[in-house]
Amino acid sequence: MKKIAFLLPDFQEGGMPKVASNIMSGLGDSYQQYLILLDSNSDIRFETNAEVLRVCPKGDSKVGKAKVFLDRINIVKKIKKEHHFDIVISFGVAANIINIVSKQNDKTICTEHNIKSIENKTWGFFGRVYDVLIKKFYTKPDHLVAISKVMKEDFIGNYNIKGNIEVIYNPHKISEIINRSYESLTEEEQQLFTDKVTLINVGRMTYAKGHWHLIRILAELKKEIPTIQLIILGQGEMEQSLKTLAERLNVQDSIKFLGFQSNPYKFIRNSDLFVMSSLYEGFPNVLIESLACETPIVSTDCKSGPREIIDEAKDIYKIINKYEVCKYGVLTPQFNGEIVLENTLLSDSEEEMKKAVLKLLSDKELYNKIQQEYKLQALEYDVENMVKEYKKIFN
Repeated sequence: MKKIAFLLPDFQEGGMPKVASNIMSGLGDSYQQYLILLDSNSDIRFETNAEVLRVCPKGDSKVGKAKVFLDRINIVKKIKKEHHFDIVISFGVAANIINIVSKQNDKTICTEHNIKSIENKTWGFFGRVYDVLIKKFYTKPDHLVAISKVMKEDFIGNYNIKGNIEVIYNPHKISEIINRSYESLTEEEQQLFTDKVTLINVGRMTYAKGHWHLIRILAELKKEIPTIQLIILGQGEMEQSLKTLAERLNVQDSIKFLGFQSNPYKFIRNSDLFVMSSLYEGFPNVLIESLACETPIVSTDCKSGPREIIDEAKDIYKIINKYEVCKYGVLTPQFNGEIVLENTLLSDSEEEMKKAVLKLLSDKELYNKIQQEYKLQALEYDVENMVKEYKKIFN
């Protein structure tokens, strides 16, 4: 039996551990599985039957982080020598570089989960370092996997990576999502939705997710729909700033910050719309989950992923300045990236998202037409289909 190792920074939050967990599940017993965690203090919050191998704790300062990075290369190299893996698949730039540099006789597969030319700009010094490392090393793995077509174009256009780049969308356990979405709400949870029009967003409260736009838009929507509310599932460093903004706009009673939820799907299914305000993404899992939960979507047309999911034509080169009704939801113009935590007029892009929300909530024929496409479309991204693509490169 072949040995496969999954190399990740941690296994406790975000999209990458979920994707890795789903691939592991899809492979079943056909491989002997290992999970290598760069952060030895990481919790295990996602399903896995793999043998867990921990590397070392995080560093604190810039110097400490640099030292830890070098230490991790050496430790992973020793782990590879000891276990003789056939395949090592890594997730995200730090794990990818370590996977490449520590290569032994294993087939090295690197997966990337965000638009690096955008994301790295938000990481300051280390982002600039990663840009250099990507250009130097991302031509070296046996396979490089991008999770969207836009991401592949980013590698070619901004990093001059000309090698064979595979595009494999993130795998999802669609049947499990559907089943869990029908789990009963508690009495307290039912009260959240009673006599309310509910918008929902699921995502860490970070700059990339642009939640301040949703709060500003909600304040304007309440003038036309007094019963409207916003539920946000997730945690993150911007949480207090967002709560302060809600108070400043006097909508604190209409926004429910519910933190991490082990079953977000039942909240999504019981909401009227899923609204995504991200400034950039890799391939947003939450939109596939919304398809499975049959909750119509309004999303920014950010780079990358939303258009490939919502627009049947998957026209990744299209740019819009007005909201666009697509087969699987409504796309709105990208936001400009500016953090606005004040009571000011909506930007043009915010105004378009507001209009898109009102359009879907008021046009029941359109709402139902979009909704009825969802369950079948979600199956396109099922684990079984996506793992077949991974097995092709594993073998």
